[in-house]
Amino acid sequence: MRRNPYFLLACLALPLLVAAVVPGCSKQEKYQAGELGGSLVVGTLYEPASLNPVLLSYTASTDIHEKLFLRLHRFDKGMNIVPELAKSWKFSEDFRELTYNLRRDVKWSDGQPVTAEDVKYTFDLMVDPKTRYAKVGLLQFVEGVEVVTPNAVKFKFNRVYSDELFDTGIFVLPKHVLSAMAGLRSGEFDAAPVTDGPFTVEQWARGSQLSLVSNQGFYKGRPALDRITVRFFADEPGLLAALQKGDVDVTSDLSPASVAQAYQDPNLTTIDYPGWTYTYIGWNLKSQLFSKVEMRRAFAMAINTTEMIQDVLKSKGKTVAGPLLPVSWAYDAEQKPLPYDPEKLKAELAAMGWREKNRDGFLYNKNPRQALEITLLLAQGQPVQEAAAMMVQKQLRETGVKVNLAVVDAVTFIQRIKEGKFDAMLFSWKNDFKVDPTAVWHSRPDKGRFNLLGYSNPTVDTLIDQGLATLSRRKAKDLWVKFQRIISDEQPTTYLFVPDIVTMVYKGFKGPGTDERGPLASLDEWWIPASERRGTVVAAAAPAPTTTPAVTPTPVPTPTPDRPTPTPATTISRPTTAPAAQPPKPVNPQDILAAEARPVTPPVAAAPATEPTPEPAAEPQIESTEPEVVKTVTPSYPEIDRRAGITGKVFVKVVVAADGSVKSVEVVRGLSAGCDQAAMDAARKMTYKAGTENGKPVEKPKTIPFWFR
Repeated sequence: MRRNPYFLLACLALPLLVAAVVPGCSKQEKYQAGELGGSLVVGTLYEPASLNPVLLSYTASTDIHEKLFLRLHRFDKGMNIVPELAKSWKFSEDFRELTYNLRRDVKWSDGQPVTAEDVKYTFDLMVDPKTRYAKVGLLQFVEGVEVVTPNAVKFKFNRVYSDELFDTGIFVLPKHVLSAMAGLRSGEFDAAPVTDGPFTVEQWARGSQLSLVSNQGFYKGRPALDRITVRFFADEPGLLAALQKGDVDVTSDLSPASVAQAYQDPNLTTIDYPGWTYTYIGWNLKSQLFSKVEMRRAFAMAINTTEMIQDVLKSKGKTVAGPLLPVSWAYDAEQKPLPYDPEKLKAELAAMGWREKNRDGFLYNKNPRQALEITLLLAQGQPVQEAAAMMVQKQLRETGVKVNLAVVDAVTFIQRIKEGKFDAMLFSWKNDFKVDPTAVWHSRPDKGRFNLLGYSNPTVDTLIDQGLATLSRRKAKDLWVKFQRIISDEQPTTYLFVPDIVTMVYKGFKGPGTDERGPLASLDEWWIPASERRGTVVAAAAPAPTTTPAVTPTPVPTPTPDRPTPTPATTISRPTTAPAAQPPKPVNPQDILAAEARPVTPPVAAAPATEPTPEPAAEPQIESTEPEVVKTVTPSYPEIDRRAGITGKVFVKVVVAADGSVKSVEVVRGLSAGCDQAAMDAARKMTYKAGTENGKPVEKPKTIPFWFR
């Protein structure tokens, strides 16, 4: 049965909020026994811009960086959240503060200890506007970080929300190294990186390969492999040839067509992983044709996504009905995509007067020369998207609709969408483990930073705001289901598929297997028997320089204000400029959006929902007090839960009125339906003393933990 990160955060890690998280025993922290020695060659089409993870783009893979740097905590293969750099953590009772206690046996590769100062420095670096950290939005509710002791650091939040633990699991970087450099983008760190992960950097020959060697002083012991070499390829045919020749041991960067070619190789094994990227069509909601829900639904029903998955993805993908993916805890499993029924579109168009077809087979209203046609916009350099667009063109032609494909560069793609110069656009969007659709679907400009279609629905806005603030996963799931169904009903976007991540691995390696984090997340745990080692000398994809010069990473391009040249009404249009001898790899439009949307100022504390009325200046200020429990009540332990072995804490928020009575009771961190109800019943029966402000009783909340064990 698949487990997901949020369910486990709610049911495993979060019942330990007030108590410190207890790490596993030392035996569990060590690498499992495996034959030492050997090397692994990873083939990829994507070279990182930097070895510093705060300089990566929004969609960039962190597989390499996960082997070089530790996070405060991490997910294991089953998506359980487990300690890493932090050996334990503890929430304050009001969930406004989170304190991490760091391991004392972790050192940087230059021998210096990893401390709380490194954590604070990294956080401050991430929220500094000059850094332009792509995922700074994840830290928008973190007010700041405070060093408590050399081995303890405290995160403070400006609001209470369900993903506090998720957002603070950041990479940690060496303060003593980065603070002494000329600048974050000077290239000095890439030339001589200082790391604390299971591997260290041996050499980085840009454009060729990156060599990592096992960290002999790693706190879990050295990994089994001596070396991991990451080879960078300019194109897919070169990567495929190296894999088939045996010069590459593992890759996840092959298209479905290339995977099909390598599938029969007896020396390779294939592992399919659930994807985190969905491909969709966004309709121009301001267009006369797509302004009505009925027409958008009709167009969606004329697209055969099952056929598309079979032909484009070679059956390595899944259908999806809405903006949350099947791997998410909040996914509505009962929701199904609209059925394939092209007759629905024909009927809708006929009702608008599009009944006759010209000799080319396209519908027209009054003039056969003016056929019904739309332009489908997409970014270049995305072969799967382009193949999907061609199938949309083919399928809609069968209903009499002419589809012109406009393939443009990423900057022009974003610019044309913002200017409304499209009928429909085809895009792929990479989701994260976190459930937060605010940026894509909220109608407020300050929240819906990626709301490219201008979609607006007050009910959706409310569901998003409530879903993020709801601490109970069961209640939040209900809200997210309603959110998904509204999007599906109104069809501002039509979801086509979620491609699987297909990884090809040399059969001799031990350790590869299903890993919900991704195909390369567990590379440090792989090993290979001596009898299976191929002994291939890895040849660089290009001549390696004798030294690795410091190189300043190329900044992410930003859109220009120039208006793009109008797209002619032809079947497919492409840029007419001649390509350079070695053209740069296409930029993902999602990275451009993320770069544009970074806050220009650090996150600030949100104003409280209600503020107490200030007392007259002449009246002395008296320290406020929190509600107190005068008489406790032990909850009854449901027998069915006791027999099932359900143990842990239930956190109940009680609003105590000024007279000491209980105004409301709510479970904020649950355990089971029976235990939750028993805890609420006990909380209602308890006696309280009201909290005060300036010496006067006032209504205040109090969170109470109830143990079931």
